[in-house]
Amino acid sequence: MVNLTSEQINAIKKHTNKFLKYMRSKEHENDRQARSERVNYYKTVLPNKLSELSELDIEELVTNLWASEIWGNKQYRAQKIISENGIPKIQLELTKLLDTSKPPSTRYQRALKELNEMGPASITEMLSYIQPKECGMWNRRAREALIILGIDNYVNPTKYNINSEEYKKFNEILQAIANILISETPLTETDIDMLIVDFFLYAVQQDEKDGIPETKPGDFDHDEIRDLIINIGSMLGFETEREYKISHGSKVDAVWRAKIGNLGVVNYVFEVQKSGSRKSLLLNLLKAKSNPTVQKLIVVSDPEQLLLVEKECEGLQLEFMRDLAYWEVNEVQKVADNLRSAVELIDKLDLMKTL
Repeated sequence: MVNLTSEQINAIKKHTNKFLKYMRSKEHENDRQARSERVNYYKTVLPNKLSELSELDIEELVTNLWASEIWGNKQYRAQKIISENGIPKIQLELTKLLDTSKPPSTRYQRALKELNEMGPASITEMLSYIQPKECGMWNRRAREALIILGIDNYVNPTKYNINSEEYKKFNEILQAIANILISETPLTETDIDMLIVDFFLYAVQQDEKDGIPETKPGDFDHDEIRDLIINIGSMLGFETEREYKISHGSKVDAVWRAKIGNLGVVNYVFEVQKSGSRKSLLLNLLKAKSNPTVQKLIVVSDPEQLLLVEKECEGLQLEFMRDLAYWEVNEVQKVADNLRSAVELIDKLDLMKTL
């Protein structure tokens, strides 16, 4: 069982007043209505569609996920999920995910393994709508809130992909937070579920987001940064690929692809470097550059690693050096955050509801 320390409990209590202010706001009313609609969709609507699941149904499923908000073209995202899995497999795995006779942590682990293009944020979000009293969302904002609250002794909040035991422990942490909210606010046991706790974590993260420390050198998750790059590219209107074979002997972490008039297809290649041989990294990029559609090669890492890569490049061909760029992981995170904020602000205009 999770037993929070006095420091952690005090950190939670510190944020209850601002949380209650948010709970009384129009913003919360809108957020709660949106969550209620999504709970209804995943608990009632989706199960009735599984036997004859269509591409439009999968697009609707993607649209109903907060984790997909940063994807500007949700139809493209849905098509990626379909192409990577096939509709029969999606039907099977969604059926397993909706089966509440099995523990949530077990269903989470299976879906994470079996459903390509569906990461921990998407899968745990679906579970939170299916079983809101038991399941929480393991996403970046919740993780940052745990960092702010100093709750890092049960599950590492900097970790992107957690396993079944870690997800189970995370849900226990949320229950412990729920118990404090019941004791410190007018909320009762009947009122509260893990979606309410998610609202609380969101409020904590928003209240102190400027105080979240930047990623320390080497202390970032390779797959998370890769997926953020994919999300950013999609939001900017590119076609995207992860773990993509760009040329013979070269498989890269991420690709942004665009069709530009008479130029045809243009590819921008990204390699996330956390550890491993820098010589191997550069060799892979040199091979990638043999593809004539590749216009830019971007190495993504922390400042220390980027300096070492830049030093390793000394003496390489000028043409290769010209096409090589460097992107710090903290900048990737900031761009993703700003794009998500932009999407949220635009969503408040309810543009789609006027169609």
